[in-house]
Amino acid sequence: METIESVRQVEEAVICVLLSSESAIWQVAPVLKPEMFSDPLFAFVYKAICSLNSRGEKADLVTTDIEMRCLDEKRWKEMNGIAIVNAAMTQIRHTGNLMQYTEEVKRQYMLRLLGALFTTLQAKANRFDSSYTALIEKAESSLMELRETCIVGKQVSRIGKTANEVLNMHRERMENGVDTMRIKTGLEEFDYVTGGLYNGELTVGAGRPGDGKTAIAMQIAMNVALSGKHVCFFSMEMTGLQTMNRLFAGFGGVDANRLRITGANPEDLLKMEKMAGEFQDLPLYFDYTPTNTLENIRAQVMLQKRKKQCDLAIVDYLQVMKMEKQGWENANQTVGYNIQGFKQMAQDANIPVLVLSQMNRNSMNSNDKAHIPNLHDLRDSGVIEQVADCVYFVYIPERYGITQDEVTGESLKQVGKLYIRKTRNGSTGIARYRYNESYTRITNYNIRRRS
Repeated sequence: METIESVRQVEEAVICVLLSSESAIWQVAPVLKPEMFSDPLFAFVYKAICSLNSRGEKADLVTTDIEMRCLDEKRWKEMNGIAIVNAAMTQIRHTGNLMQYTEEVKRQYMLRLLGALFTTLQAKANRFDSSYTALIEKAESSLMELRETCIVGKQVSRIGKTANEVLNMHRERMENGVDTMRIKTGLEEFDYVTGGLYNGELTVGAGRPGDGKTAIAMQIAMNVALSGKHVCFFSMEMTGLQTMNRLFAGFGGVDANRLRITGANPEDLLKMEKMAGEFQDLPLYFDYTPTNTLENIRAQVMLQKRKKQCDLAIVDYLQVMKMEKQGWENANQTVGYNIQGFKQMAQDANIPVLVLSQMNRNSMNSNDKAHIPNLHDLRDSGVIEQVADCVYFVYIPERYGITQDEVTGESLKQVGKLYIRKTRNGSTGIARYRYNESYTRITNYNIRRRS
């Protein structure tokens, strides 16, 4: 049986993590409410943190203390402000256990509610004039209310309400030319086939090593950011140096090999200075955490969304992600957990999410000499294929000795293809594009690259 002190320690741990991590509240807020804390002082602190978050402000020891005073100065004085957690902050728990702490706080709250309900029912049952039918009805209705408390996320919605919401989106799009349902990638043939990337949908971009998964994703990120939309790019493979060298090479016309091997020359520096100036106000945000988790990415996205700074999220890439939870039996379960989480994130944030994925190693062993990719070539393909709304594969014909289009006869030198194998609400097809020699810049197929 849990002691009062052990429950208090868990509640204290939640508060400490929330005060030390700006993005943690986005993991906790959908699960916890202030009344779930057994200690009213911690409940007050949590209420202040939630209040700050609702305005898009960061919660720390100072801002939370001020917010508590604004909410209830008398109570703030009685508890001596935020001093209740000052000492504990020096012994902060591991932030990776946050959701375990959170679930424990909720579990204890639900058990307290159940205990109180059963105590009340027992007292009424002991009364001589009690009606058993009335008690059963009371028990059923009370348990139903508790069941609703357990629901995390959105509840069922009447179809009429959804119909009106979608109708208004289409009306705004028609009357004002404002498309609030999708984002164009800037890759014309891809947008022609798919319509672009849609809010609330998960797109998976797959490819073999060296085929340019990241290059395509970075080009999409740049195109979208240049259009004025905010993009959050989570990279678990590249550093800031590698990212900027790619962008300087692709968009600044700097030789990629020279940057990497011998370093920039004076002419390169001038080009890079010009590009750096243009990047200053670009709404493109990078996270270079190599050990990122679904929970952390979701928290970051929801925080940026609250700040109106996330219209598209890109994750590079699925199979290298770390797990906050341990004990999964195999890679399929890990990938399944993450891909379903990203789909939920897309729906909750109402933004498009693009996740990059590897292909199976044995995809090169097929009898097809051209090695045209298909859905079964996805690594851990079953769950990805089911969950994703759109799946495309990056394909480089030259890599397989194909230098000419069999149908049109056009040269395929420095021409890539995106094989769009699944679109839940649209058509499939092939989208072509061009790339430069260093594969750091992607352009539309009908715009030839200057040498």
